[in-house]
This record gives sequence, structure tokens and C-alpha cells, in this order.
Amino acid sequence: MLLQERGINMLFVLGGNGTHAGANVIHKECYRRGVKVAVVGVPKTIDNDILLMDKTFGFDTAVEEAQRAINSAYIEAHSAYHGIGIVKLMGRSSGFIAMHASLASGQIDICLIPEVPFHLHGPHGVLRHLKYLIETKGSAVVCVAEGAG
Repeated sequence: MLLQERGINMLFVLGGNGTHAGANVIHKECYRRGVKVAVVGVPKTIDNDILLMDKTFGFDTAVEEAQRAINSAYIEAHSAYHGIGIVKLMGRSSGFIAMHASLASGQIDICLIPEVPFHLHGPHGVLRHLKYLIETKGSAVVCVAEGAG
């Protein structure tokens, strides 16, 4: 095995689901062949959606960049009559980036994330609230995590 030939006894693997699935295959093959290589998985997801981890690589940067997008949407929405700014952010399975960026910016009126179910229509729907915001404030800014709804 190439790892053993090169004197490698530890393999650090940084990545998400697919990368760690590959690391597991490497570990199993090393075990099957009796090769003594420690395979260490280091979670790397910008979404910050790994249990028992406070913060993952890139999360702060993602939130900071998201705030820039939110600020631009805010300026556009408030510059137009009945303007609505919509910012779609990463977050297929979790809304940590959208939530943190929304809270940090202070400019978001509605934040939709996968963890919280919502309805678009009806008396308590998002569209009804959006209409209320337009009528009372004159504009609105919405942040949506990609997996919301």
C-alpha cells in the first residue's frame, strides 16, 4: 500500500460527507490489510451544521460576506418604492449562516431557515407579513437559507 511504503502512519482528512465516506473506506481497507494507519476525520462544512462543534472552518467568513449581501439588498430595497430585497444564502440542511447574518446585520425583516417550518399563504403566512411590512415601513428585506421550505 502506498501509504505504508511512504512511511505514513496518520492520514488527516478534511471535508464533508463525501470526503468522510471516502476516509471510512480508506480506514476499512487499511484495517483489512493490517496496515497501521490512523485515519483522522476533520469536519469541514461552512454551514456550521455538525453536532458538538462550536464553529467550523469558513463559517465566520461566510457570515461576514452574507452581511455584505444583506447590506446591498437593504440599500436597494430602501431605494425603491415598495422595494423588497431578497438574499438567498447557503444552508441546504441548516440555517446557521442565514440566521447569524440576519441577526448580525440588524437589517432583515424576515429570515427563513430549514429548521423552522413556515407557510407562504394564509393569515399567518410570510406573504401576509411581507404585505404588512410594505404598507407600514415602505420596504422589506428577506433572507432565505437555500433549504428553507
